[in-house]
Amino acid sequence: MAIDIRITQAINEAVKEAGQPETLARRLIAWFEAVTSGNEDINDQATTARHLEVLFEGTIVENTDIEDED
Repeated sequence: MAIDIRITQAINEAVKEAGQPETLARRLIAWFEAVTSGNEDINDQATTARHLEVLFEGTIVENTDIEDED
């Protein structure tokens, strides 16, 4: 089962609006498609951790010099 085109469009739009690379959208969509098709198990912690690591690595975060308020 493929994911709804509106979800794909929303992911692409959100990634673009957030100033993130297009590859991030493709990775998110691929993971969603794998889960919905049954090729990936969202409850598999090791697989989920691997996917999240790839997504975190592909996300651009601006370096801000905010001090911790401890």
